[in-house]
Amino acid sequence: MSLAVPAGTRRVAIHPGFVKTATSTLQRHVFPRHPEIAYLGLPAPTAELEWAIRHLCQADSTLWEGERVAAILRAAAEAAPADRLLLVSYENFALHESTDKGLVAERLAALFPRATILFTIRRQEELVTSWYLTKLRARIKRKAFIPFEEWYWTERREPHLSILDDLRYAPTIEAYRRLFGPERVEVVPFELLRREPTAFARACATALGVDPETFARLLGGHRENASMSQRYFDFWRRFGHLLPRRLARKWARRMPMHEGPSARIPLPEAIRADIARVVAEDNRRLAELTGLDLAGLGYTLAPRPLSERAVGSATI
Repeated sequence: MSLAVPAGTRRVAIHPGFVKTATSTLQRHVFPRHPEIAYLGLPAPTAELEWAIRHLCQADSTLWEGERVAAILRAAAEAAPADRLLLVSYENFALHESTDKGLVAERLAALFPRATILFTIRRQEELVTSWYLTKLRARIKRKAFIPFEEWYWTERREPHLSILDDLRYAPTIEAYRRLFGPERVEVVPFELLRREPTAFARACATALGVDPETFARLLGGHRENASMSQRYFDFWRRFGHLLPRRLARKWARRMPMHEGPSARIPLPEAIRADIARVVAEDNRRLAELTGLDLAGLGYTLAPRPLSERAVGSATI
C-alpha cells in the first residue's frame, strides 16, 4: 500500500530544519499565518497531527505506524484549502534526537514524494554555543550549571548522542537530494537573517513558491527562543554554585532571563580547531553542491585540494 499523502498536482514542501536557524520563529509567526500556506507542522492544531509529526521522526523502525501517519496527514491535507501549499515543518527531522536522519528522510519521501525541501543552516561554531545556552536554561533551574568547555568535551565523548552529530550538513542534505531530486532541495543560510532579513525571507519564500513580501512582513522583528542575557549567564556562572538548591530553583524561575545584551561564549582555540576538523571539508562540499558563498558568510571551509587549485591557475 502506498503511503503517499497528496493527490494530483497538490504542491507540498518540507522544512526539516536544522535547529537554531529561526525554525521556531518561522513555525509560529510565518508558516501558519501566510495566506498561501496550509501548515501541517509543529505546533500542530490537533493532538493527532502532533502525534503523527513526532512519530515520523521518533519511532523506531520496529514500531513505525506508517499507514496511521499517512491517514492522519492525508485527512489534514484534504481539509486544507486546495490552492494552498502544504507545508510540513519540524526541526527534529534533522536532529540527532531523531531515530535516524536518513530513515526520517525516507519516510518523508514515501509520504510526500514530490515535495520541495527547504533547509535552513547556521555556522556550526554559533550553532554549538547557541545549543549550549539553550540547554543551560534547564540546568540552571536544577542547580547543575556546567561551564561551556566542560560541556563541550563531555559531549565530545559520545558525539552521536549530542548536537555534535548534527554539525555536518552535507550528508543529510545529500540524502534529500537523492530522494527528492537535487532541483527540489534549497538551502538558505541563517546568516542572511542577521545581515539582511528581507533577503532571508525572500530566499525562503522563493524556495517555497509563495509571496515574498507577505513572508517578510510576517517574519518582521519576531524572535522566538531568544538567548539568555549576558547578565543572567554571568550571575549563574559566578554565584549559582553558592546558592542552596531551593533558592537557586526559585531565583532561576523569577530572574529576568532576556534583559540586556545576549550572552556570548568565546570559543577556545582547541574547540574551534576541533569543530573545524569536523566541518571544514563538509562545508566545502556543501558550498560546491549549492553554489552558496559559505566562506563569505563566515563558515569554515577546507581549502580546495592542490590538484584543483593547480588546474584553476592553469586556466586563468
